[in-house]
Amino acid sequence: MKNALSLSAILCIAGAAVASAQEHEGPSRAGVIDRLTAATRQEAVACGSAGAECAVHPYELCEDQSERYLVRLVTPFSRVAAAALEARNNRQPLGRMGPGAVNQWGVALIVSPAERSASADAIGHVEIRRDDGTVIHPRWTILTPITTRVGDGATRRLSRGFFVFPDDTFSPASDLKVIFVGEAGESICALDREHLSALR
Repeated sequence: MKNALSLSAILCIAGAAVASAQEHEGPSRAGVIDRLTAATRQEAVACGSAGAECAVHPYELCEDQSERYLVRLVTPFSRVAAAALEARNNRQPLGRMGPGAVNQWGVALIVSPAERSASADAIGHVEIRRDDGTVIHPRWTILTPITTRVGDGATRRLSRGFFVFPDDTFSPASDLKVIFVGEAGESICALDREHLSALR
């Protein structure tokens, strides 16, 4: 889309930003969503080969927000799994996605305007709230403009966001609430521990 960064460009910029932050912050705390290893990289490739049910669908969150946003959690494991699925579908080699490089990109939420929805919204900010009242803000936020086709066939200029969180944010130690703040106001999505415990 004209004047809009592609998702791959967002990921590249975010990867550089997270890598820079990690150089100054030191090692990140290990969370339930583990950093990729050589062994789990092979498991991620196998997950991608198994199809979208393994590589993509578990990471599509907040279906109750589907009229406003498309929400996807990106982890080191899911990055490799999704890339392996795409490589399989396109009959291309996976290429380099070693643990060292992939782990630098951290754990993030990608929030895009819903497609073909009159209620599609431009995201501005996301935060996570735990049951105990703890509020977790993104370590990095990248917002980019995107042209979205809404329900009546017209197009609107909205925004898509890439929000990088601390590695242990999505731990299943408690239920979480994801707070979305967009042009149309605030909305909330609940993530239960059962769903969180299935993520890698």
